[in-house]
Amino acid sequence: MQRRQLLIATGAAAATRSLPALAAEAYPERSITLIVPYGAGGPTDTHIRAVAEAAGKLLGQPMVIDNRAGANGVNAAAALAQSRTAADGYTLGILPASVYREPHMQKTSFDPRKSFSYIALLSDYAFGLAVRADAPYKSWADFVAAARKQPGKLNVGATGALGTPRIVMDEIADMAGLQYNVVPYKGDAELATALLGGHIDAAPLSGIAVPHIEAGKLRYLAMLTPERIKRYPQLPTLREAGVNAWIDSPYGVAGPAGMDAARVQKLSAAFQQALSSPASLQALEQLNQPLNYLDPKAYQAYALQSFAREEARVAKLRQRGLLS
Repeated sequence: MQRRQLLIATGAAAATRSLPALAAEAYPERSITLIVPYGAGGPTDTHIRAVAEAAGKLLGQPMVIDNRAGANGVNAAAALAQSRTAADGYTLGILPASVYREPHMQKTSFDPRKSFSYIALLSDYAFGLAVRADAPYKSWADFVAAARKQPGKLNVGATGALGTPRIVMDEIADMAGLQYNVVPYKGDAELATALLGGHIDAAPLSGIAVPHIEAGKLRYLAMLTPERIKRYPQLPTLREAGVNAWIDSPYGVAGPAGMDAARVQKLSAAFQQALSSPASLQALEQLNQPLNYLDPKAYQAYALQSFAREEARVAKLRQRGLLS
């Protein structure tokens, strides 16, 4: 946690160069393609489009969105890495947190340590452990008591068979000494529907839960974030309850390996300013997400740390027989 805070502080302090100071080079002289690993029209896609539009205006050239959803982010990351022969700053991509884990699970055409030029971390999903509003447990302590009273009876949904939410919920069970069933779902929308329908007892949900919470249909028992969040300051985190776990799932902008350092800095400065545009801030508010900018150096350091951490996670999954 202290290391993550240091990276964020370093990124914020280092990003002091303004766009005018970087404007001596003609770049960009044409539109920039931004590969996005999410479907068009989804909540994350909406935020990225808002940031891309604002960044394009700052740079003087539009950013064209190329949606390549699927394969847990691998398709988009592979497409970005394969464009390295044209690492001229005109092909960029959004990297989800899954790119740090996938190379440890299967053969990929990219290596997060070598295949990308890290430009700017943008935001991080704010997950909370959600239950139906009429659930008998009102707090994390109540949920723990119920799980211990009925070991192996409660069902907790999570997106992805081996996605970050699923892995973290397994880790939480181990840390807290609980036995519950983790049920995988394809996506947040399907997961939220299952929770609302009473098919599962709880689920880690990010921004998709907010409208249901405001409508009085769901509530959070605790936040699965490192610290309490602005929207729900009264909600404690699991870390406060002695369970040192949270869902760390940020996304950021990168280019192919070998990009010119001046172009990387110019793009990073544009994305930093674009994150604070009205449309970006509105999208983040709706998604219940923080603005989480990191500059190129801090973002790359974070990526390397994440790659090492996911290697250890995958090793544990193999020890438990969840991976071949």
